[in-house]
Amino acid sequence: MLVDGTIEASPNEGATDGRIARGEASREAILAAAARVIVDDGVDALTHRAVAQAAGVSLARVSYHYPKIDDLMVVAATRYLETFDVRLRDLAEGARAGHRSLVEACTEFLFELVTVRSPDFLGMVEVRLALHRRGRTVDDVGVVQVVRSFGADEQLALSIVAAMFGFAVLAATAARPVTRSEVRTYVRSILGGMT
Repeated sequence: MLVDGTIEASPNEGATDGRIARGEASREAILAAAARVIVDDGVDALTHRAVAQAAGVSLARVSYHYPKIDDLMVVAATRYLETFDVRLRDLAEGARAGHRSLVEACTEFLFELVTVRSPDFLGMVEVRLALHRRGRTVDDVGVVQVVRSFGADEQLALSIVAAMFGFAVLAATAARPVTRSEVRTYVRSILGGMT
């Protein structure tokens, strides 16, 4: 609103901004809660009611933001993949800058994934499988692009990502914890001539 040559906020503008901020905060709480439910109890435990309880919000709020559980799974998986990609890109940038070798960057990433981050990783694997069974997918091309940025063509990058993903699933579900040395040996063999 223009008053005496200056712009003033309309009376409803602050209220609208507050509602937007509260809506965003509740979406974030819901996504964090959905991830906790998936990691702690599995995809089958993911219900609107379980997420509402874990997030400390009303059932209606969860249903409003995510009318279908599949939608909530897609958004939670996408959010996880975004953080996954950011961590991988950070390590790749360090390798390009000469702070560590490509083998060491990939070893660090994969070792984290199958040890301290394995519950999150396996939860998201479970989400991908559940979505696939329902005819939905979550695409993650970010990791392929990171591998390609080191000179691999599309086919080689896809092969490397598939091999590392398979290794991560096997290592994260193995009877005994994998060692950093075992991960490094595997990474060396997969990267082959790229190092």
